[in-house]
Amino acid sequence: MTIELIKAFLVGIIAAVPVGPILLMVIQKTLCGGRAAGIMTGLGSAVADMLYAAVGLFTLSLIQGFIEENELLITMAGALLLLAIGISILFKKIDLEHKDNAGAVRLSSYALQSLGSVMANPAAFAVMLGLLSAFGFGSDNEAPVLLILLAVFAGEFLYWVAISSLLGTKIRLSEKTLKLVSRLAGAGICIFALVLLVKGIIKLL
Repeated sequence: MTIELIKAFLVGIIAAVPVGPILLMVIQKTLCGGRAAGIMTGLGSAVADMLYAAVGLFTLSLIQGFIEENELLITMAGALLLLAIGISILFKKIDLEHKDNAGAVRLSSYALQSLGSVMANPAAFAVMLGLLSAFGFGSDNEAPVLLILLAVFAGEFLYWVAISSLLGTKIRLSEKTLKLVSRLAGAGICIFALVLLVKGIIKLL
């Protein structure tokens, strides 16, 4: 059982590693809003991937069929969500006086943004399914499913905590540099979204 939990922990870490919009969001939120902002952004992603892992372990055949049948619609919706988030980051005003002092409501919104971004991305579900399969998870696991899900969550969440802590404590940037980072992150997320939209339009044609 211990081996399975270690493997599930690694699944969570590996799911977070690829460079994508969530990484850009975590970097931008951490540098512009402080360590807590980055951690809350990572928390949303970790919760989303834990939910995907739950889907994969409990109702794989049913949900996978739904995802495949509605992949284009889900992808387009996810692209629009990412685009909205990217635009909001791109034009968000940077205020150093509020760094590290974001209220609970704002921090919660960071988590919801990242959670929504992951949940609206079928590719994230495919990655999670692939990782669970590659690490040998199925219907006959020795460890309880709840512990496996918690291990997946812990692996990814601790990865984001490490990233946010490193950026939040080791890097001190001027307001001008933070604005540039925010613009670049917003532009990067918008590019991801536009690529998804173009792919969806091509499939429709």
